[in-house]
Amino acid sequence: MRAGNESIAPVNKRKGSTYQQEEDGDSQAVPELPEDILCHIHSLMPLRDAARSACLSRSFLHSWRCRPNLTLNSDTLCSKAHVHKEDFSNIIDSIMRNHSGIRVKILKLQLFTIACHNLDSWLQVGVTPGIEELTVVASIFNMNYNFPCSLLSNGSGNSIRSLHFGRCAFHPTAELCPLRSLTSLNLYFVHITGDELECLLSNSLVLERLVLSHCNELICLKIPCMLQWFSYLSAITCSRLQVIDNQAPNLSSLYLSGNVIGETSQMKNLTMNCSKGVCYARANLPSIMPNLETLYI
Repeated sequence: MRAGNESIAPVNKRKGSTYQQEEDGDSQAVPELPEDILCHIHSLMPLRDAARSACLSRSFLHSWRCRPNLTLNSDTLCSKAHVHKEDFSNIIDSIMRNHSGIRVKILKLQLFTIACHNLDSWLQVGVTPGIEELTVVASIFNMNYNFPCSLLSNGSGNSIRSLHFGRCAFHPTAELCPLRSLTSLNLYFVHITGDELECLLSNSLVLERLVLSHCNELICLKIPCMLQWFSYLSAITCSRLQVIDNQAPNLSSLYLSGNVIGETSQMKNLTMNCSKGVCYARANLPSIMPNLETLYI
């Protein structure tokens, strides 16, 4: 680089300096900080800024490969409105291929209108032992996507606390390893049967919250008695749902659309979105929910 006719030489590395020049070929100076601190700083950056810094510094590139929070959607990938959505798939593919899969705690793939063909390979990178939160919302161009349950049986299921699936199929079986840490399950436009959901719940003994929306293959929902921590259920716009058989002893908050309430003596908070809700409530709730404190219709 030149200023007038004079050249500006690079700054030499100094002993004890706060900053040092990295290896040949890397022109960026980075702090002389312990690796874990540097990784933590990098993890706090917005995804776009973290990706840019990883392109400039080998130290940040290393921490990028161990970034614990990967939230990938059209908002986080690019701030420019003119970028074509079909480019996002290539960006995600590059991000996941450059990530080691180590230390991922949160993985959110919210694809919506992003066409993709490599979703399985992205999940294989990110869903590893130690992951705590997983969100997969498939693209409207790939609504027949079937989430591979085997990913939760390789040790990853032991650490997952939150699962959120949207616009896909999810078919857990008895072979699924116990989800020992799962406290929150959210299914939106998911193809899953009542038997499959019961199987999943029976493997999730510390589950606290279940949110179901537009899960139209559900006819009967059974909540097993061993779910001692289960306290919140929302089941809305599940068009074929007719029966809720709750055996969980501490279910206290319920949000429903339709007249599908079963006997729940511990219920304290109830929200109903149904026809003739007032008449139904007056005729049925005093006997089946004697401890009800709050009712929204």
